[in-house]
Amino acid sequence: MEITIRIDELNNKLKSKFFIVILSNEENLKKCIENNIAGFPETDNGIWAYLDINEGDYVSFYYNGRIFNLYKVEKKLIPEYYKKSNNSIGNERYDPVPLNNGDKWRAISTKKGNIYFPYRLSLKLLEKTDFLTSLVFKSGFERFGINLIPRVSLKKSHFQLSLSDINKIFGIKNLGVNLSSFTLKDFVEVFSKNKDINKEKFSVENIVDKEIFLQTLIKRILEASIYKYKEVIFDKISFDKDSFEFFSEQTVYGGEADIVIANNSENIAFVEVKNGIILKKDGEFTRIGSEAYNQVKSYQDIINLNKKIRKIIAGKKDFGSRDVLLKIFEKKPENIIVIEVNSRFEILSL
Repeated sequence: MEITIRIDELNNKLKSKFFIVILSNEENLKKCIENNIAGFPETDNGIWAYLDINEGDYVSFYYNGRIFNLYKVEKKLIPEYYKKSNNSIGNERYDPVPLNNGDKWRAISTKKGNIYFPYRLSLKLLEKTDFLTSLVFKSGFERFGINLIPRVSLKKSHFQLSLSDINKIFGIKNLGVNLSSFTLKDFVEVFSKNKDINKEKFSVENIVDKEIFLQTLIKRILEASIYKYKEVIFDKISFDKDSFEFFSEQTVYGGEADIVIANNSENIAFVEVKNGIILKKDGEFTRIGSEAYNQVKSYQDIINLNKKIRKIIAGKKDFGSRDVLLKIFEKKPENIIVIEVNSRFEILSL
């Protein structure tokens, strides 16, 4: 069994998602709220958040044990000032590009200099909150609490919750779900700042130098092509229309699954992603492929340890041609699904 996915088969619309944006600076939080904007720094985690969150998604801010407001992402943008690769780090104490009301975010101070916030989300306020107590350990917020603690301690920029959690937190039942077409324009926008990249042959290899970027790319491709492979991988699961969700990095029993696929809010697949070749030419695991396999086979559903979960490993490979974007097949001796992304695939047309 091998499934190939081409660019014209990425025709399933991407559903709105719900993200918590983590802030560690109260001054910057207030400026985000006053200006209906979120900003991410010139760091790997900052870029990851910008790529992971899309127009039409929902976000809330988290600071010091509390959730602040519900917003809809209206626009992703990088100010012109930051489209030159050397402008995102400097000596100024505050970000050089002001917000709508003229305020500026306080920069992140490091040994290399002060890091600014080039990756921005223009937001529409939907619901204000007045939560006086933490939601972390309240009943019904298992995914929230489980994912919050490790991400705050590791200084991650964001994490994803289920759309159903919006109703739990804000009491909004009839939330509009935005459907958007597959695109990688934001990847091109971010990585075209790199002067070393050949703009004439802008490929997958140019945008996945970090594993977390590859995670986001694969998650987006899998969602856009689910009807091509779902009956093969999930043959015993009945999918209602649009009942599935694709989650970025989630805490599971045994570690952190890079991608989680859920159906009706129940986990059905864990994906472990490695930024490299996971199978040798003879079909055996490479070192990182073996590492991915050993990791994912130990993962269990943190709510129901006995629940059967499909295990998947993913990496990248030069297919030798540019027409196929991704391959999915089963490695039968290990009962594991393998995903390979074509590192040579050119994405400028997407």
